[in-house]
Amino acid sequence: YVMFSHAWQGKEPLFQDVSIVKSVWNLPKAPLNEKLRNFCKETQGLGHKWAWSDTCCIDKASNSILNQSLMSMYKWYADSAPVKTPGDLMCSFWMTRAWTLQELLALKVIYFYDSEWKPYLNDTGKNHKESLEIMQELTNAIKIPLKTITTFTLDDLKVRDKLRLASTHHVMVDEDAAYSLIGIFKSNIRPHYGEGADSLGHLLEEIV
Repeated sequence: YVMFSHAWQGKEPLFQDVSIVKSVWNLPKAPLNEKLRNFCKETQGLGHKWAWSDTCCIDKASNSILNQSLMSMYKWYADSAPVKTPGDLMCSFWMTRAWTLQELLALKVIYFYDSEWKPYLNDTGKNHKESLEIMQELTNAIKIPLKTITTFTLDDLKVRDKLRLASTHHVMVDEDAAYSLIGIFKSNIRPHYGEGADSLGHLLEEIV
C-alpha cells in the first residue's frame, strides 16, 4: 500500500463520504476530492493496488478506531510502499507540523510532487530520500540533520535527541504534541482528545 502525506486544506473527503458513494471515483467533483483521486492515479501508475489516506481511511467517528490508528500510525508508515506528498509541500511550515515528523522518519521511500503532480525538481528517481539535492533542501528548511531523515530507526537516537527534534514541530491542538510521538518513542499511552497539555505530561511520564 502507498501512504498519502499531505496538509489538510478544509473539507477533505471523510470516511463517511467515501462509504456513502462506495468509491473515491464516485465522489463529487471538487478540488479536494480531485486531490485524493490524483493520489490514487499516481498509486496505480506505480503498480500498487492499495492507497491509504488519513482523511478517509480512518473512521474518526469511532474513538476506538481513531485511537488504534493513532497508536499504529508509525508502523503503518514504516511498513508502507512509497509515501507520496503532493503540492507545494517543501515549505518549512508544512514540514514542521507535528505529524510529519514521524512520517518523514518512519518511511523508507518518499516521493515529493509539485502542485501539478509532477515529481519535485523533475526528479524521477525511485526514492527522493536518495536525492541529495531534495534532501539538502529539506534539511535546510526544517533543520533536521540529513542522516536523521534518510537513515532513522527507532533505536538510533536517545530520548533527549528525539525530544529535541519534536520541539521544532508545531501542533494545531495540544494533544498532538504527544500523540504524534507515540510511535517514535514506542509508547503505549492511550490517546484521549480533551486532556489538553496533560497528554504531553503522560508521554514524558512513561518515557521516564
